[in-house]
Amino acid sequence: MTKASVAAALLLLTPACSGGSSPGTTDDGTLLEVDVPAPGRVFLRLATPEIVVPAGDGSASTDWDLALSGYDVFTNSGLSGPGDGGALPIGLEDYRAGELPDTPFLLTDDSGGAFSRWYAYDGEAHVAYSRYHVHAIAHEGRYWKLQIFSFYGEVNGSPVTGLYQLRYAEVLPDGPGPTVDIQDLDATAGGIDAVETEPSACLDLAGNRQLMLTPGEARASTDWNVCFRRTLVSVNGELGGPGTTRAADLQEGASASEELAEVKARTAASEQARFDAADHATVTAPAVPYRGDHIATAFTGRWLDPGATPPAPAKDAAWLVQGADGVSRFVVVIERFEGATEESPGRVIMRVKQVE
Repeated sequence: MTKASVAAALLLLTPACSGGSSPGTTDDGTLLEVDVPAPGRVFLRLATPEIVVPAGDGSASTDWDLALSGYDVFTNSGLSGPGDGGALPIGLEDYRAGELPDTPFLLTDDSGGAFSRWYAYDGEAHVAYSRYHVHAIAHEGRYWKLQIFSFYGEVNGSPVTGLYQLRYAEVLPDGPGPTVDIQDLDATAGGIDAVETEPSACLDLAGNRQLMLTPGEARASTDWNVCFRRTLVSVNGELGGPGTTRAADLQEGASASEELAEVKARTAASEQARFDAADHATVTAPAVPYRGDHIATAFTGRWLDPGATPPAPAKDAAWLVQGADGVSRFVVVIERFEGATEESPGRVIMRVKQVE
């Protein structure tokens, strides 16, 4: 981003007054208008809020909380920055009613791709429910389909988080291979902190075997196709690992419109037909968007209205964002885009309100 474009972007912080509030401030927060480049990034500090220009490419700076680039939104966390940030989608109506989730975790920026939205989250019960989408996986000319049932299992009669229940099968030109049912696949990774020294389960689909790998071991290995670590499911390609595995969510377009109650009602039996229907013609269709993992954030696949032309922000959505300091929290509401193209939303009009 050039100095001239930064200066132009800074001039956008001049919204109109609203009632007796300070300029640009309403009950929904302070108005912020940002020209989003494609490519390149524009960085935001939310406490002010304002556009900032961190040193270098921003990857080593904690001077920003959110960054926008084309249709990607990043938080200062994980793979995107050294901060302790993160975010979580919340309902706009809940926010306006003064109801913010007392969530035990926020989503940080990590490698992700086809499995980024495999579950729907119940913020009141703090439970992740599988959408039962069928995921197609491609590797060296072979194809598989995989369907997750649950993120929860039992040990000695007690519920345990991070034990996956799932099924998969190879998809062949003349029909499906045998279905493999897996119970209690160990993605606990030592607990909610999931420290780097703790291994978690990865699947070698061609060899029909499970491997327990630390993140470092997974990054160096081509022996696996899909890894499970707490709620993160990754594939061995691009940022996910050194392999050539690619994957796609065959029902990705339905995610934005799925109601939580609808998702919660699904079972392995009720979704068997969807799993069976994924045949060779389905998984090899040219329109299936196979790819490896990339940087996935709380905004990935969630902040855009899937039916809008030109692109527009998701309706009735807001975002709880934690600042790079790991303490400050904000609610961000994306109101609209102006001048959206296929490469960029153009000018993004948002409101930012500090809540902690």
